[in-house]
Amino acid sequence: MPWEDVKDILRPNMDDVHMGVMKVDEEKCNKCELCMQNCPFRCWEKNEEGFPVLKEKYECFSCYNCKIACPNDAISIVDSYHVDAGFFKTEPHPLPPVMPLEPKDAEGNPTDWNEIEKAVLTRRSVRNFKDKPVPEPLIQRILEAGRFAPSGGNCQPWKFVVITNKEIIDEIDKVAINVLKGMHNAYLNDKSVKALESVIKGSVGSADPRIILGGMGAIGKEGGLTPSLNAPAIILLLGDERAISAPQISIGICGQNMNLVANSLGIKACWSGFFGLGASYHPTLKKKLGIESPWICVTALCLGYPKFKQEGMVPRELRPVKWFREDKDKSGVPEKTAVSQTEKQEA
Repeated sequence: MPWEDVKDILRPNMDDVHMGVMKVDEEKCNKCELCMQNCPFRCWEKNEEGFPVLKEKYECFSCYNCKIACPNDAISIVDSYHVDAGFFKTEPHPLPPVMPLEPKDAEGNPTDWNEIEKAVLTRRSVRNFKDKPVPEPLIQRILEAGRFAPSGGNCQPWKFVVITNKEIIDEIDKVAINVLKGMHNAYLNDKSVKALESVIKGSVGSADPRIILGGMGAIGKEGGLTPSLNAPAIILLLGDERAISAPQISIGICGQNMNLVANSLGIKACWSGFFGLGASYHPTLKKKLGIESPWICVTALCLGYPKFKQEGMVPRELRPVKWFREDKDKSGVPEKTAVSQTEKQEA
């Protein structure tokens, strides 16, 4: 792949890339530092008075994990992550972060969220776990939730590998950290970045500034993240490459079943593609884990008991929805119903 074809991907104009901006209300802040602990990219530091402030240089992709962990609602959104131009341009930019739209019943009257909706809307990726094992009977229930997921043609293209052995988790972490550090360092160097041309052929998204600067940059740093997130239990989700329409969609559906059931059992979870990468990278390690053709490791689910509250509703990007309605009176219905409702909420 010629360099000119990937230059816009691997060398975006960083003046067009705007990281998320958050702010702490010092009158509400109790200096508990949970926002700092719950930021996956370690964007925060303490000022002279001991209050959290964003670092001079940081990568924030607007996950709002800092906001959800704050017990005093002391953190507010100033601006969300967006890109003005180039390959990774977000459109429109920025997309407005909006809380869930008000629920209504079939007649359009205000109502309450049902239990399934609450489970979906309050679920968050948890990255801070207690040093406490997850009981195997509960892991088995999580596996059953995945096993009974729908799949194209009912081909059930999944297989699970459960790892609670700390030595094996550490071994996979080391492999993943070495690979990710290498990619991150190569990206930062104007000469070696060209070596990543072949890497992005199959995964253009791996060069997104959020992941290559933020995610890979945060892995392996002192006090930063590990691919396993130090979780006491990890499930590798393997997909059969012979699956109808490829295995990734089926694995996503299957994995979300597992994620929601884990939450219902008081166990929290986070996807870690980085850990899956580590499990897939070394031939000897792959063989030990049973990752052999036609099976590939699509992703990993890290499981554990949370150190502190890391779940709840946060704003999400609101992209306009295009509707095609069967309208008997032919009077026409506005396409941006969701946006209109949002504007009404914010008014």
